[in-house]
Amino acid sequence: MATFVPYKNYFYNQFHGMASLVVTAVGKEQSPPGFVHGPEVRPVYSLHFCLKGKGTLRTSNKTHHVGVGDLLLICPNIKVYPKADRQDPWELSWVGFVGSDARLLTDALGLSSLNPVAHTSEKNWPTIEALFEKIYVNRGDRPSHIVAMTGALYTCIAYLMEQSCNSFPQAPGFEYIEAALQFIADNYSTKITVDEIAKAAGISRSCLYRAFMANLSTSVQEYVTEYRIRASCTLLEQGDLGLKEVAYRCGFANALYYSQVFKRVMGVPPTRYRAHLST
Repeated sequence: MATFVPYKNYFYNQFHGMASLVVTAVGKEQSPPGFVHGPEVRPVYSLHFCLKGKGTLRTSNKTHHVGVGDLLLICPNIKVYPKADRQDPWELSWVGFVGSDARLLTDALGLSSLNPVAHTSEKNWPTIEALFEKIYVNRGDRPSHIVAMTGALYTCIAYLMEQSCNSFPQAPGFEYIEAALQFIADNYSTKITVDEIAKAAGISRSCLYRAFMANLSTSVQEYVTEYRIRASCTLLEQGDLGLKEVAYRCGFANALYYSQVFKRVMGVPPTRYRAHLST
């Protein structure tokens, strides 16, 4: 008779309802000696890896020094003064991105507007450089390129998280987020309200707003809007529904309003997005 040894191997992903992450730009550059990038305020997160040389990042209250093998994060809506060294200017590989996951993931790397620089181990530099390069080689504006770049960014961040040994931080209200996200996923095609989402999560409307801002860096309404747009992208990719039907199935009152919101979120109208799928 065979002998069986009981065991359990399983994993529960508590972040299965997280919002999207998308690469907005990617590149590599060798700066001239003493070159100052700014002052500037960027609308997206920018993660840089210093391949060679050195430089500084000056914010309103501190100057941060960056050298070979360092990670540098520039957060959105903060005035910064990145400057390459005069004698040994930096060469950078970088990626820009936005999305409700962005703050969660950068926090997990130990990077923020107050702590924008992290040192990495020299033995990991070739791997990190290759991961940034993977994002770069997948560049392009077709939906397949966008997915490939974002997938490569997730892989890069996962590796950096593994090396840093950090875990996902949990801000106040984190315990209510999953119930709210599940309710949205189940009901986004209907005219759900913020009050209904708050009731499903078991907290007040104001507490839900604070929980979303603290954990996802977005409002409840904006999350619902972006969720609906992402769902509509799936329908557009199937190609057999008109815009009016796509709008209706994703909770929008009419095709005109849907098109306006789609362009605001995605940067192009849905007709152009669909046209890209066939090119």
